[in-house]
Amino acid sequence: RSSDLQHLCAPSTPAASTVSVGVKRPGGMNSVLGKLGSKKQKMSTLEKSKLDWESFKDEEGIGDELAIHNRGKEGYIERKAFLDRVDHRQFELERDVRLKNMKP
Repeated sequence: RSSDLQHLCAPSTPAASTVSVGVKRPGGMNSVLGKLGSKKQKMSTLEKSKLDWESFKDEEGIGDELAIHNRGKEGYIERKAFLDRVDHRQFELERDVRLKNMKP
């Protein structure tokens, strides 16, 4: 009788004997959501640089000075806007000359 029980309990195929019962496979959405929620978000280089710049301005006390300087005519934004206006005006003048020179 014990040989009959062994025969009934033994795996019928060789592939069935290789499956381990204790191994769990990650399952579906819960696994993905768990991994996303548990990871600590890394700081990008841009975010780190922004934080470093803000702390430097606070430590040196130059925030107000930079704001005043950038608002004036010597500021980057003002210079860029001026150059854009000049470029657009130059384009309009050249366009007018081209249109006058076109034959009807």
